[in-house]
Amino acid sequence: MEKKSITKERIKSVAMELFNDTSSLLVTTNHIAKACGISVGNLYYHYKNKEQIIREIYADMSEKFESFEMYEKIQKSEKPIVTIIEMFDGLGELFWEYRFILRDGVLFIAMDADFKAMFIANQAKRIKQIEGIFHFLIAKDIIFEMTQEEIELRAKHQWFISAYWQTFASSSGEIIKESIKESKEVVFELLLKPILKKEFMILL
Repeated sequence: MEKKSITKERIKSVAMELFNDTSSLLVTTNHIAKACGISVGNLYYHYKNKEQIIREIYADMSEKFESFEMYEKIQKSEKPIVTIIEMFDGLGELFWEYRFILRDGVLFIAMDADFKAMFIANQAKRIKQIEGIFHFLIAKDIIFEMTQEEIELRAKHQWFISAYWQTFASSSGEIIKESIKESKEVVFELLLKPILKKEFMILL
C-alpha cells in the first residue's frame, strides 16, 4: 500500500513537470510513464487515464489553497490590507507551482466533465469567500459601502482575473512569474484601489 502511494505521488509529480513545461494536450500517458521510469501498464494500475491524473493534481492544488487559511487570516488580522497583499504573494507561488492548471484550465473544463464539476464547485466557494472579505472590509470601514449586487460583481471580477489571467497571458507567450504578479497588480488597481478609503492607500 505504501509503495502504491509513493508511485502515485511520483506519477503526479512527474506529470506536473511535463504539463508545466509544455501544452498538456501534447503530453500522453506514455510520456509520463517513460519520464517516471515505469511501464504504461504500471501507470494504468494507479490511474485510468491522463484526465484522472490532472483531476488529482487539481485536488492537491485546492487542498494546498485551503491549508493557507487565507480568508480566515484576513478576518483575524489587525492589518487586513497587509494580510491581503501577503495572501496574493502566497497565491502567486501556488499558481506558479500549478501554472498548467491556470493555463489550460479552460481546455480541461471543455474536455472533462468531472474536472468541470470540481472547478465549478471550487469557483462558487471562492467567489463566496471573496464576497465575505468585501463585507468584512466594509464593516471595518476600510473600503466604501457597496450594494450586495456590487459586491457579487466585484467578487466575480476578482475570481475571473485570478483564474483566467494566465490563459490570457499564455496566448502571447509562455507563462512567467511576472505574468502571475501582473494579475495581482490588475486586481489591486482595478478592483481594490477604487473602493479603498484614502487612509489605507499608503499600504498598497
